[in-house]
Amino acid sequence: MRILCLVKMVPDVDNLRYDRERNILVRDDASLLINPEDACAVAVALALRQDSPDTEIEVVSMAPRGAIPHLEDLIRRGIGRVTLITDPLFSGSDTWVTSNILARSIQSIPYDLIFTGTNSLDGGTAQVPAQIAELLGIPYLSNVNALKNPAITDRTVMVEVEEEQSVLQFSVYLPAILGFQYTPKRKLPYIRFEELNRDVSSQLSIIGNEVLGFSANEVGLKGSLTQVKRLDTDILYQKQAIRVSVDDQGIETVYQFLKQKGVHPC
Repeated sequence: MRILCLVKMVPDVDNLRYDRERNILVRDDASLLINPEDACAVAVALALRQDSPDTEIEVVSMAPRGAIPHLEDLIRRGIGRVTLITDPLFSGSDTWVTSNILARSIQSIPYDLIFTGTNSLDGGTAQVPAQIAELLGIPYLSNVNALKNPAITDRTVMVEVEEEQSVLQFSVYLPAILGFQYTPKRKLPYIRFEELNRDVSSQLSIIGNEVLGFSANEVGLKGSLTQVKRLDTDILYQKQAIRVSVDDQGIETVYQFLKQKGVHPC
């Protein structure tokens, strides 16, 4: 069994920088984190390998080179191989372009299942996994909560999908993409002490557009079907509290306040 995990690096919200001329997040020098739902997907893959030691796990990530330390740590946690897709031409790519880039890179990698998160912290559109599945011509399930036991046969995978008022069970033909929900109890394993400084460079591949072969008009802002035209920042103001006594005067004060706000008595 070969499992491919798609991992997105998202900027730390406390260290965000925004390019207001191009209307894109500046990711190159941002403090990066592994998208929590993607981390859950990797954790599921590693847990599966505990039951099936012959399972091979590879991670693919489209990110700036600043993500390399995080990706190397995934190898130290037990991932067999990581491919980093990075190129200045890809900067500013929307979900459609990102999906095309990832789909083209995946086509050269053998897999039985693709694990990823359903949503990302910095976007939340949930478009990329579904678009990749469409481009690859394979089924996709989002909001996967858990795998059933036994989960995987030669042809299918059994999963639970959590909705607002129910939990559904699906059997999906392989190959397929599963988009996992964030679950706090599902965490990446700690790096063992003897692995902390292990050189893992031989297990990390870096590819760019010289390998994927897109034209300049197909990627980045030029190739994007959607573009951010403006970003507004909400400013929250703390209003002064009004304290009233529990008496006729206080009731009248509250009544007049609500009346000014458009609340009328029945």
